[in-house]
Amino acid sequence: MQTEIKTFVSQQEVQDGFDQAKLPIDRDSIRSRRLLRMIELVEVLRTPDNQRTMWQLLLDAGANPDYILMRDCDDDVQNGRRPAIQVRVNTCKHRGFVVLGYDADDRGFKLLLQDEGTSIARVTVEKVNVRKLAEVLEDLVDDGTRRLPQASTNSAVPSNAAIQGDYLLRP
Repeated sequence: MQTEIKTFVSQQEVQDGFDQAKLPIDRDSIRSRRLLRMIELVEVLRTPDNQRTMWQLLLDAGANPDYILMRDCDDDVQNGRRPAIQVRVNTCKHRGFVVLGYDADDRGFKLLLQDEGTSIARVTVEKVNVRKLAEVLEDLVDDGTRRLPQASTNSAVPSNAAIQGDYLLRP
């Protein structure tokens, strides 16, 4: 009986997508409030079809949850670098990196698409407000393919790391 309940609960979690809703990031090590807010937005903002969150859209686009790069910045520095999150995607629309960061005046977000193997942004969308963020991201990378994230078969340590540098983050 206990095994049946556990099996049902784990199947239900997979069907509901709740096991995919959170970015696998250690929030205790992040010092930037803006980066924490951005992570939360990626986890909760719904796509225009209202069936997925932005994170689930990125997983469908081939993002590997074990390899997320972040720029953790000091929120108190006026003209310093802005927080950013980078993931690698692989769809018919884009194969390479998606970088989400705050725009220069912190009134919106900046989305950059960088082709794999280059160091120059192919697409830059600035001043995207929160209401349009999921829609713009969907237009840029979603090709309609639905994928379930594959469980990692190795016991490698995830490489999620806070890094410093330019908006075009390197893995």
